Amino acid sequence: MYILPHLPFLIYTIMTFNNKEVELKYSIRAMMMYENITNSSFNPKNLTDILTFFYCVVVSSMKDYDYSFEQFIDELDNEPSKLEELTNWMNGNINNQNTFKKN
Repeated sequence: MYILPHLPFLIYTIMTFNNKEVELKYSIRAMMMYENITNSSFNPKNLTDILTFFYCVVVSSMKDYDYSFEQFIDELDNEPSKLEELTNWMNGNINNQNTFKKN
């Protein structure tokens, strides 16, 4: 049996990708996209997995399926602060979920 991750009280943020403002959402759609791309269960554990998941979050949030992984990586290479912002946003969501799991 596959148990869906618990997604309470998510933190949203707005970032610009592909010259579009995107409200990023940690969503089931992003997790499903990750599983389809990686052909494995949702469990990012290395840099490639994490960047792939971030890409899935961005693409599924903006619903621009023509935005390639290469374009995404190029954008992160050109603006490294975006990776830091994505990481901080994701850590905020994980910390938020962990807070509610304890209660």
